[in-house]
Amino acid sequence: YTTPGWIFCPHKPHPFGNEYHTICDGQSGIIHAVEIVKGKDRPREIGKPGFHAEGRTSSLLLRLTRNIFGTGKLVILDS
Repeated sequence: YTTPGWIFCPHKPHPFGNEYHTICDGQSGIIHAVEIVKGKDRPREIGKPGFHAEGRTSSLLLRLTRNIFGTGKLVILDS
């Protein structure tokens, strides 16, 4: 058994935990969406994530911005 999203980063002060992708409003601080990173351990039974045909980065961006489509908000990516 594996746990999707559980990571180990030895260079971090707290090396064990989960990794998340988020999108928030820089002015208000409101978080619009959170997605846990499942990586290679993603169960096949749950299927592919939405917009998977667009590529990894593009599909992530589309999934996270789905809640703000059509609002005129500006999106800036950071890694």
